[in-house]
Amino acid sequence: MATKTVRRSISMTPEMHDLLAQLVAKRGREVKEVDLIREAIRRYLDAEADVVGSRRHFQRTLQARLDRLENTLTFQMHILIYLLAAILADDSAIEDAILAARRDGETLLAQIEAVRDLKDEA
Repeated sequence: MATKTVRRSISMTPEMHDLLAQLVAKRGREVKEVDLIREAIRRYLDAEADVVGSRRHFQRTLQARLDRLENTLTFQMHILIYLLAAILADDSAIEDAILAARRDGETLLAQIEAVRDLKDEA
């Protein structure tokens, strides 16, 4: 755990403090108010996509890179599948395989994206 060297003072309404005290009591003796406050700040900072060092920013950039990689690999897999089918049927089908991969690749990518969206909703 990182060493805590910066101190801040905060003000809150009595209602906020009462709610905080209830949450602390619910968590047990080992949790203090300061722990919950620190946790709330950490969650807020992690959720901020605009903060370059945040986990959310890292997750978004990683997801974008993975999506690009998936698109590239999907296209290459299309080529390989069409080539295999062409080799089994006709030895001169490399050009046809590339054209078919270009033609049908977007449809498959859209289907993959639809499945991913369904998983995100679940």
